[in-house]
Amino acid sequence: MDTYEIDLLSRGLEGKTLEYDIDDAFFGRRGGLIQRGKVHSTVTCVSANAIYKFLIQSVGTIIVPCDRCLSDLELRIETTDMLSVKLGDEYADEGDCVIVPEAEGRIDLAQFIYEFIVLSMPITCCHEPGKCDETMMHELSRHQSIRSGGEDAEHGDSSDSDAHEVGVGEDSDEPVDARWAVLKTLKDKL
Repeated sequence: MDTYEIDLLSRGLEGKTLEYDIDDAFFGRRGGLIQRGKVHSTVTCVSANAIYKFLIQSVGTIIVPCDRCLSDLELRIETTDMLSVKLGDEYADEGDCVIVPEAEGRIDLAQFIYEFIVLSMPITCCHEPGKCDETMMHELSRHQSIRSGGEDAEHGDSSDSDAHEVGVGEDSDEPVDARWAVLKTLKDKL
């Protein structure tokens, strides 16, 4: 990970461009949402005055779990971000600017590159309709039917008594949570 470290006090930093080929090992060390991927990141130091500005461009594909079926989903990533850094007394993140201790004078860009990639992902990551894992979608559908008391509950692996036990509230002998009871009284008034 030392290759992502930049010495802010070195001469000739302004205008310098660094290229990174990010692979599965990089994402594996992060242990986050992204499981694997191949991304090419270009880091250009746009300004090296009082505030250092780094233009970070990343293009490639990442593999994340599908929010619906949990199988691998390949996402195309293309992001351009600006990172502002300045030297100070101690490390701090001010939101739009990162402060690095002047005594240290170095910044590790690996975490910032990773965060920019994650932030470029859509809020929900799902396969196109019909592309999800069929086995998982069948199981999900079966469990949703059982929970809602649908017809599939009677024809599935559960018995009628199991389907009845799942439904808590109106048709069950179990007490209703007081918070839901208030909503039920509102519903009854309609």
